Amino acid sequence: MGQKGAHGGGDSGPPIAGNPSTFPSDAELARTLVASSGTATLSTLTNAGYPYGSIVSYVASDAGEPVVLISDLAEHTINARRSDKASLLITEQVDEGDPLGKARLTLVGSLSLISNPMEVKNSYLQAHEHAAYYVDFDDFNFWKLTIEECRYVGGFGHMSWVSCVDYYEAEIDPLFKAASEIVSHMNNDHADANLLYVQILANLPSSSEAKMLGIDRYGVSLRALTEGGPRMARIGFTEPLTSAEEARPAIITLLNKARDIQNGSEILKEES
Repeated sequence: MGQKGAHGGGDSGPPIAGNPSTFPSDAELARTLVASSGTATLSTLTNAGYPYGSIVSYVASDAGEPVVLISDLAEHTINARRSDKASLLITEQVDEGDPLGKARLTLVGSLSLISNPMEVKNSYLQAHEHAAYYVDFDDFNFWKLTIEECRYVGGFGHMSWVSCVDYYEAEIDPLFKAASEIVSHMNNDHADANLLYVQILANLPSSSEAKMLGIDRYGVSLRALTEGGPRMARIGFTEPLTSAEEARPAIITLLNKARDIQNGSEILKEES
């Protein structure tokens, strides 16, 4: 899975229950966040050397490099033509809760004009249909960010610098498009299963409630309400998944494992 980030519970919080080693690497999380979003804050340098922030739409190339479509008249383009140094801030969508507890990524690198726009035009328009109105204007051009440094923050107490080599080599999680729907389904229809996961598989028997926070190829992340307060839990799959279609049977396998342990069948097998 590559080098892991600091997936702790925070400096003052309890450690994550279960098996935190099954988290994706921060490089994988970074690549997945770039692929799952399409809007970011672009920062370029003004003539006086100050960072200038602006909202842009982007699409990720196969290598994971964000590509933006910007006008020559825009301040950020004027800045980019003077200095190619730039950064892009990409944040996880916030539906509820503290936005500082959500994932975000800052990509630092250099902006360069794409000489052959046909290479990215179709993929950009598939992601941003509204751009069809101005994509062929003479003053609009495609630029890409070549990444030199990455700063990934997964929430409180979870952050790391990701090398550009690790970023470019990392794979996008195959479940990222379906993850939100799977998580909603588990929380809305299978709260009892979530509770069993944290009670049995994460060894938090005092838990009275559990909510699934995320799912990826390696496992599921949950928040449990225990007698000692909220607690994060991580439970890994037996094998990494290769597609979203494998998620349901993998989740059922975890549930069957938890039930077997609850019924004492695995203990009996070990004793025999």
